[in-house]
Amino acid sequence: MSWAPDRRRSDRRLMPDHYRVSVEGADAPLPVREMGSGGIVIESARPLLRGEAMRFVLHAPGAGGIGPMEGHVAHSRMLLAPRSGAPPVCLAGVTFDRVEPEHAARLAAVLADIDGRRARRPQDVP
Repeated sequence: MSWAPDRRRSDRRLMPDHYRVSVEGADAPLPVREMGSGGIVIESARPLLRGEAMRFVLHAPGAGGIGPMEGHVAHSRMLLAPRSGAPPVCLAGVTFDRVEPEHAARLAAVLADIDGRRARRPQDVP
């Protein structure tokens, strides 16, 4: 159990590896680690500053690009390299500030799809 208070305003789901976010001004799309209706956790090679404003598009398989959306960095932390010789990574929690209704509906559909794929119904168990 962590001593830190939960900063999340909504539940987040762990995301499959193939979800990416294109951030305005970044060289390449960034991996999305977690997502919920109120924000995302992204992986970056550089530390992101708390309060930093972002404009981005989420790339979800089968949904195309969702956005542009606006948000800000709520928290950021560096992680040690997972392998010897690999660079450390930064995880940043980005709160959604402005999401158009059509983008919010598409985000909800992506989250529902992830929940549906993870749910095991009794009739599916051999």
